[in-house]
Amino acid sequence: MKKRARPIPRKEFLKAASWAAASFFLSGVNLIRSAQEKNNQIFPRPEKTIPLIELGRTGIRVTPMGFGASRTMDSSLLRAALNEGLNFVDTGRSYFGGQNEVMVGQTVAAARKDIIIQSRLRVPITETGLASPEEIKNVLKGMGASLSASLKALQTDYLDILLVHGAESPRVVHHEAIMEFFDQQKKKGVIRACGFSSHARQVELLQAANQKLFYDILMVPYNHKGAYVHMNTGRANRWDQPALEAELDRARKNGLGLIAMKTCSGGPYSASPDSTPSYAQALRWILRRGKVHAMAVAMANFSQIEENLQIFN
Repeated sequence: MKKRARPIPRKEFLKAASWAAASFFLSGVNLIRSAQEKNNQIFPRPEKTIPLIELGRTGIRVTPMGFGASRTMDSSLLRAALNEGLNFVDTGRSYFGGQNEVMVGQTVAAARKDIIIQSRLRVPITETGLASPEEIKNVLKGMGASLSASLKALQTDYLDILLVHGAESPRVVHHEAIMEFFDQQKKKGVIRACGFSSHARQVELLQAANQKLFYDILMVPYNHKGAYVHMNTGRANRWDQPALEAELDRARKNGLGLIAMKTCSGGPYSASPDSTPSYAQALRWILRRGKVHAMAVAMANFSQIEENLQIFN
């Protein structure tokens, strides 16, 4: 297959898909929603059960693909994905000014015990600020306020997973005070597992996590291309794929839970010259590599949900 100069953006690729197929699926989702509302039920058991996988040593069991809620405020999209059997939702305090958590909380409130919720908070501290007790105190206060706001927005008294959002420095995430904050929240039962997500320096961060063995969950960019361009900000990142996979292997052996993000940001993928590249094949590539336990896949319309769910066929 002739190489492209750049991957087809997800938005353009989906526009080129069959409008008839998209329309058919949309009508099907609307029928499901209509029937659900009439019967006053929430997330009925799907015909096909998606196997659950445990996130490392946490005891938390999730579907291999989770719903990344960061790009939508449409609760019907989340409801459609959960109706199809997904049980894992990824959100964050900073998305839509906190309103993304509100949407998630309202959508899953009646089935909270059946849904695994992962949220994220910012840790606004630099390596140079690590020596300042006052700055650390303010950061911990801010983290506590952020967690409280997340719990309120999500209409829950606990989070299954809480991550540091966009970690960049191994020294910061493994600062004694930061780790103590997470440890206390776990002991109080406010969170079940803790960890961090990263957009850059992920190999270095994974190396530190494999040495410290404090965090339960690690969420890093991972796709077939070994690179991504952020759809909204245009931020680009490329990593050493063999080095990343080596650290992921170590983390699995260490019992850490591993979640991939930026899964579709490498563009559609084809497993053979005879098949048409697709995002479903890109997701299958990740799962077949066996490096991560699950994927948090951002989904912004019904067509994306339909295509992504093909990985379970």
